[in-house]
Amino acid sequence: MEIYEKYDVGVLWRLFQYVSPTGRRTIDDWRAALTVAGRADFDVFLRNMAKKSKWQYPDIGGLSGKHLKGFRELRWKSSNVPHRVGGYFSSDAEFVMLIGWTHNAKKYAPPTALDLLVKRSNHLSTGEASICEYSIFTGSAVKK
Repeated sequence: MEIYEKYDVGVLWRLFQYVSPTGRRTIDDWRAALTVAGRADFDVFLRNMAKKSKWQYPDIGGLSGKHLKGFRELRWKSSNVPHRVGGYFSSDAEFVMLIGWTHNAKKYAPPTALDLLVKRSNHLSTGEASICEYSIFTGSAVKK
C-alpha cells in the first residue's frame, strides 16, 4: 500500500504515535493485530479524519474522569464493534495517539487501556518514551 506524504492534497492533520522505550510503535502494533476488515476500516477512518478541518462528535469524544482530563478518543465501528484510539492534541492540527482499544458493553480490550493511556502520556512527559509521525495508508496500489 502507498503511504501519503505531506504534499498529499487535502491532508490537514498530522498524526503521531507513541513509541515505547524499547522502540515499539504502539498504533502500528495495534493495527497489525486487527482483522483485515478492522485494518481497512481504521485506515479509511484516519484518512477521512486527516482531511477534516474540524474534528467533532461522534468521531471524537472526551474521556470521563479527573485523571483523564485533556485526553480524547477517536471513535468508529468496525464489524459493529466500537473501536477507539486514545490520545491528545499536541497543537493545532496535531494529534498524538497513545493506545488503541475496542469498547463493547463497558468492557475494554485491553482491559487496562485507560490506565495505559495515562501511563504512556507520563512516559512522554519524562522523556522515557517518544513519538513519531504516523503514516496513513491510502489503500492505493504500490508503485514499482
